[in-house]
This record gives sequence, C-alpha cells and structure tokens, in this order.
Amino acid sequence: MKIKKSIVLTVATLSIMGLTCPGVVQAESIDSKIANEEQKINDLSAKKAASDSSLADLEAKINSLTSETDSLLKEKATLEKEVNQLTEEIKELEIKIEKRNQKIEEQARSTQINQDKQDLVNVLLDSESISDAIGRTVAYSKLVSANNDIMEAQKEDQDNLNTKKASVEEKVQEVTEKAAVLKEKQAELETSKIAQVKLANDILKNLDDAKNKKSEFVAQKAEAERIAAEQAKKAKEIAEQQKAAQQAAADAQKAFEKEQEKANDQLEANGPSSITKPTGDKGASDNSESSYASGFQRPLSSFTITSTFGPRQDPTGFAGDFHDGLDMAAPAGTPIMASRAGTVVESSYHYSAGNHVIIQHDNGYYTYYMHMSQPGIAAGSTVSAGDVVGLVGTTGSSTGNHLHFGISTGLWSGFMNPAPFIGL
Repeated sequence: MKIKKSIVLTVATLSIMGLTCPGVVQAESIDSKIANEEQKINDLSAKKAASDSSLADLEAKINSLTSETDSLLKEKATLEKEVNQLTEEIKELEIKIEKRNQKIEEQARSTQINQDKQDLVNVLLDSESISDAIGRTVAYSKLVSANNDIMEAQKEDQDNLNTKKASVEEKVQEVTEKAAVLKEKQAELETSKIAQVKLANDILKNLDDAKNKKSEFVAQKAEAERIAAEQAKKAKEIAEQQKAAQQAAADAQKAFEKEQEKANDQLEANGPSSITKPTGDKGASDNSESSYASGFQRPLSSFTITSTFGPRQDPTGFAGDFHDGLDMAAPAGTPIMASRAGTVVESSYHYSAGNHVIIQHDNGYYTYYMHMSQPGIAAGSTVSAGDVVGLVGTTGSSTGNHLHFGISTGLWSGFMNPAPFIGL
C-alpha cells in the first residue's frame, strides 16, 4: 500500500499548492482610482483655465487703470505748468502795475509842487499863444488820464489772470482727486491679483499631485497586471501538474493492482513471501537567490526590518501616520549602497529625513536613503549599483540607527512599497 499512499500524497500536495497560491491581483480595481484622478485632473484643469482667465481680466483692468492714471498725471502736469505760467504772468503784471502806480504818484507830487505854475493864468502867461496854452493843458490831462487807463487795464488783466489761475487750480485738484481714486482701485485690483495668483498656484499644485497620483496608480496597475500574468502562468502550470499527477496516480494504481494480482497469484502458487520496493531518492533543493526582476538590489548587506511600508503609529510625532518606505535596522557606520545605477539629484539635510541622498534612475524611479550619519556622495554625481553613498546613522526624526529606504515615481511624490523591488 505504500505506493498508493505516496501517489495520493503527491496529488494532495499539488492540490494544496493550487489552493494556497496567492490570489490574482485585480488590476481592474485600480482603474477606478485612475478614473478618479483623471476626473480630478479634468476638474482642476477647468479651474486652472478659469483662474487664468480671471488673471488675464485683472491684468487688463490694471493695465487700463494704469494707462488712465498716467494720462491723468500727464494732464495734471500740463495744468500745473499752466498754473506756473499764469503765476509768472500775474507777477509781471503786478510789477508793471506797481511801476505804473509809482509813475502816477510822481506825477501827482509834481502837480502838487508846481501847482502855482499849472493854473490857467500861469499856463496862459507862460504860453506863447492861446493855442499853445490849450495844447499844454490838454497834453497834461491826456498824460494823467492815459496812465490811469493803462493801470486800470492792467488791473483788469490781473483780475482775469487770477480768475483763470483759480479755475486751472480747481482742475488740478479735480484731476488729483480722480487720479487718487484710480490709484485706490488699482491697489484693490493688485490685492485681488495677489489672491488670484495664490489660488492659481494652489490649483497648479493640486493638479501636479493628481497627475503624480495617476502616474503612481498606472505604475501599480502595470505591476498588478504583471503579477496577475505570472500568477495565471503559475496556476496553469499547477493545473497541468495536477492533471499529470492524477494521471500518474491512476497509472500507478493500475500497475499496483496488477502487481497485487501477480503477488497474490505467486502467494497462492509458492506460499508466503516478502515483497519490498524502493521508495526513491529525495529531491535536491536549490537555495540559490536569483537576481531581482526589478533591477534593484538591497542597499544593505545585512539588516532587520523594523517598520514596513503603509499605515503605522507615528513613533516620533513628526513622521506622520503613513510610512512611505522600509526601515532597515543596522549598526551605525554600516555602508549604504546604491540600489541601482543613476544620478544623485539631492544630497543634503532635512529636519525629518536627516542626512539623506536621493538618486534618479534610468527607468524613471527615484530611490531614497535617509537618516545617514552623513551623506557620502555629492549631488550631481553618477553612481553604479553597489556604490557606497553613505553610512547608517540616526539623524533627523529617528529613534535609532537605521536606514529608511524608499522608492517613488516622482521627486518627493508617488511613493511605492519598495519591498517587492528588492525581493522582500
């Protein structure tokens, strides 16, 4: 009965393998997440277009107000020049009037001093003839009257200039007040523009985040489809093995029954005898580790995983409740190696990540090496897989010597579980 039991055990083992094989990852379940991010991208794109339109409208209004204000300021400058010109003309008239007034006063004093010579008798006596006397009297009267008329005309001109000056100054005041109102409106629009620019920047950031998340989900879907294809292939192989094992069991059962019949016949003919059969050799196991299909290697030669990727309770109060990488505990000073060839895009200190290095790879992924005792390579450097990029430490938000290792699809965005990439 040993043969029969061995065959049944083989078939059962294959059946269990088929039952315990990990379930096929449903790539379709990620489609809803991708569709959700696409909807966000469409909504945010529409908001961005509306924001850009609002900004353009504000810019046009500001430019219009600026042009109108400049025009008013030019008008104000022209009016102020006119006021200055009128002021100069008024000053000149005041000087002329003052001189004319002095002239009249001199004539009045001369008349008073020479009054005895200016009476009609003296004029007649001093004149050569009556016509000469009349001429002298008329000339003197005309001179006094002319000076008075000129001074009155000048005073009238001065009054007109003062009236005109007051009118121009009133216009200057009106233009100044209007320009002030426009300036105030312009300041309000500038404030609105600042708020609109901030809103546009927020929309742009959210749009970038949505695009990064979509890229992450697309990458996850591709990985899920790859895993599903591998599992389907494995399931097919297991099914074929089960079928072959069942056929082998059936064939072995028939052979066993024939052997039993033959043995029974011999027992009947020759008497009792002992029948033994070899159980077969043990199969050799292959424990050699294959290279990782992702092209990434482990950054430490020896380590202990202390925190996995995903939700967790924040151990420091600064890291948040979602862990976006693997924490690999190792002694201080342990060399940290580049997981894949690439270019160092960041080598610096961050209050949470501590001393850290970020490498960009040819396949579009980024790897992160955090909490180093100090970075061992400068930004801009090119590294090969296995090159030392730093030493294990506990800088930044850290509770002990370890390496925080992460993988993402974008710089500081789109973090993915690094465990499958390095065969964990």
